[in-house]
Amino acid sequence: MLFRALAYIALGWLLLAAVAGLGHVFELSVMLPSTTAVLLVHLAFSREGELPAKLAVATVLGYLEDLHQGAPLGTLILAHQLCFLALHWAAGRLALHGWLSRASAALVAVGIVDLATWGTLMVLAESMRIPREALMAALWQARWHLLATFLVAHPVWLLTEWLLRRLRLDTGPTPAPEEATP
Repeated sequence: MLFRALAYIALGWLLLAAVAGLGHVFELSVMLPSTTAVLLVHLAFSREGELPAKLAVATVLGYLEDLHQGAPLGTLILAHQLCFLALHWAAGRLALHGWLSRASAALVAVGIVDLATWGTLMVLAESMRIPREALMAALWQARWHLLATFLVAHPVWLLTEWLLRRLRLDTGPTPAPEEATP
């Protein structure tokens, strides 16, 4: 699981840099997609790895988001951890078949991350001298963040699958047990 975890972290870091760079080049002023939310969905619904190791990867992805966005350290770590735990719970009850279900799961994931981040900042607003009105406006603008993440979910999912196969870190489907012969 160590190399698989490192692959998720490296890909998350590269995607954060790529999205920010492309957003600057194309002068995009709306919220950019959350590629780490898509990676959280992929991580939660994968069969490989145990919960503590996967939660550690979610924590590192949240830390990278904190550094990237300049949020108070720990805000996006907490949001990513809560989101991953919700996704892990859902992965035990649901299956994702096809691009639409994966993109919808990424939409839910980024919604959880955004709401957890917003809630944390609302609690800390007074001590951080953040106007609550600005946070309310930011919550409304998050709709673009959700839409952008929904649109990039499928390409990011395919890139993650390709990378894990290329690095031979994906075991593929579990083979059916062979019948015993007398």
